[in-house]
Amino acid sequence: MSLARKLALLVAVPLIAVVGYAALALVTSVDQAVTSGRLADQVSLARVAGVMTRDLHRERLASLAMLQSQPTDAQRGEFGRLAEQTDAHVAEYRRQRATLSTVPDHFADVLGRIDTALDDLPGLREQVLSGANANLSAITFRYRITAADLATLRERVSTGAPAELTGELRAAAQLSRITEYLGLQEIAVLRAAADPYLTPAMNDEVRAARSGVVDAAYAFGQGAPADWRSWYDRARVGEEARAVQVMDDDVARTPPSQKVALDTAAWTSAMNAQLDQLGEVEQRVDDAVVASVMDYRDSQRLRTFIEASVVVATLAAAIGIAIRLGAPMIRGLRRLRGAAHTAAYESLPAAVFALRRRNALGKATPKQYADRANEAVRIRGKDEIAQVGAAFNELNHSAIHLAAQQAALRDQMDSMFVALARRAERLTSALIAQVDLTERTEQDPDRLSELFKLDHLATRMRRTNNSLLVLGGEGSARVRKDAMSCHDLLNAAVAQVERYTRVDLHSEVEQQNLDRVVASEMTDHLAHLFAELIDNATAFSSPNSRVSVVAVPAGDGVIVTVADNGIGFSPEALAAAKAGLADPELDPGAVRAMGLTVVGRIASWYDLDIDIRSAPKKGTVVTVGLPPRVFTRRADFGWFHGQAKAAAPSTIATTPRQSATPSAGTDQRDAAKISGVMSAFARGIGAHRGANANPGGGNADPDRTAPDLVEKS
Repeated sequence: MSLARKLALLVAVPLIAVVGYAALALVTSVDQAVTSGRLADQVSLARVAGVMTRDLHRERLASLAMLQSQPTDAQRGEFGRLAEQTDAHVAEYRRQRATLSTVPDHFADVLGRIDTALDDLPGLREQVLSGANANLSAITFRYRITAADLATLRERVSTGAPAELTGELRAAAQLSRITEYLGLQEIAVLRAAADPYLTPAMNDEVRAARSGVVDAAYAFGQGAPADWRSWYDRARVGEEARAVQVMDDDVARTPPSQKVALDTAAWTSAMNAQLDQLGEVEQRVDDAVVASVMDYRDSQRLRTFIEASVVVATLAAAIGIAIRLGAPMIRGLRRLRGAAHTAAYESLPAAVFALRRRNALGKATPKQYADRANEAVRIRGKDEIAQVGAAFNELNHSAIHLAAQQAALRDQMDSMFVALARRAERLTSALIAQVDLTERTEQDPDRLSELFKLDHLATRMRRTNNSLLVLGGEGSARVRKDAMSCHDLLNAAVAQVERYTRVDLHSEVEQQNLDRVVASEMTDHLAHLFAELIDNATAFSSPNSRVSVVAVPAGDGVIVTVADNGIGFSPEALAAAKAGLADPELDPGAVRAMGLTVVGRIASWYDLDIDIRSAPKKGTVVTVGLPPRVFTRRADFGWFHGQAKAAAPSTIATTPRQSATPSAGTDQRDAAKISGVMSAFARGIGAHRGANANPGGGNADPDRTAPDLVEKS
């Protein structure tokens, strides 16, 4: 996971927790806002229900008058008018009913009963109008049940309402109950007055209605605000109220089994006036309830909006602060990562690679060289990221300083190798010169053969000295003036190998192009390279096996193959050998396995392509590609044995980094040019020794011949 994602997660976790808690509060506010909206719809529905309750009471009074006597046309017209007024409010009720998005559980049953009663209302009216089979008690009971359900609807509005609205809603419902009980009292008294005498059941009904009015008035006074109580109190005083009270007292003093003495017209007029006044109070109370509910709904919506705005603003501020503070941090870390990546994979490896050159430090000390290196990271600010960048710069400086120290140590080791090699070269050259002088004056074939062996050993010692020079970064001390053919170059290489008698040399280069010769400044190094390869091939193969060296033309270049049937390389060793050739390093292992290291160094000087193919116990094949720039052409290549020497060839400009001038006493002999002479001379010595040993003649022992390719002056 990236650092940016980790920082985002670090900010997101507490932010999500805060937003979660805020969301819970916001959900509560939203729920209250939704609930208040639903409550407003329910209060509006209850308001219409209160109006319908009064309409149904008037309709019930009209039906009672029609059913107690033969109805007149005026009564029928009044009943129809009241029915139309009720139907108008029923239509409004149903519109309000349809606006309820969700019907609460405590509303479902009562709404169902009201819907059924309203659907049956036309049939009930038909019974009243027809008068046929009309039962006064049943009709008034059905009107009563419908009015009671409407009152129950108003009471249930307060269920689940907020606490600050519950009191007002219950008080408004009780006011509706007062109106309903007054209506029941009016009907009960009228029915009692119509009977011949007051029955106990009718007396109980009147008393129950009167008690319902008292209980509902008490409940209203307990929950209603002061202004509502004042409205109610004013409605319960006045001429109509006193008239109702007087007539109600007369009815209450009438004992059962006696006729109720009552002016029904005055009673109806007074009660209707009382009910109209209470209806006005109920209307004002309903308006106040609707206003309170609307205010509560608006306050809840405003609160929800404010809370949502605060949550969004807090979230935006937190994200903005996180981006404002985190973005520079992430950019700084990315710059640091990019600089560290560049330093680790580009600048630092390039600096270390530059230090691999010989005398890369020049006259500077390792510390001075490291101080001159550019800073890996540009420091900005003083925060922890800047401190990390400064620490990385110190690390980069220390790495370059350490690499510079190693380069200085390598230069010292190179100088030591060169000094030792030069010193050994002088001694070896002096030894070869002395052996050469002794060979010239020696006539005894046996001793001359031993001198040849000593001469060959000295030649191998000189190759070891040259290897030390190569490891030290120096060229050979020998400087050749003449170019060489590819065949002579390989002959010179074989002459430096201990087991030269096991080497089979074949060159097709001269057969196709006699004018193609190796440039003079490269001959000694290339001969040294092939000598190391051939020496490895003979050393790591069976003493009875042969090593083949084949040179074939390849375009304008030449491919030389050295093949043996030896022990071969394991896959791991083969990979290590190829890596050592591609990037030869000077370490203790390079000194122990000096041959491949020397080959790799010389190949890197002249940009030669070397490929190794090998398998365990199946031998090794080394292919060396000599590019065209290794060769030059001359019209007349002078051969030894009396052939005319041509002018010095034109040479190419590619040379090792440093070429050393030969010191005093350095052997300047050309192994390839004199190989034929030494071979013939050695064969003559062998024949002479064979004649002395076997006067009868016969072939000389080939195993006693001197090396064909030993260099002689």
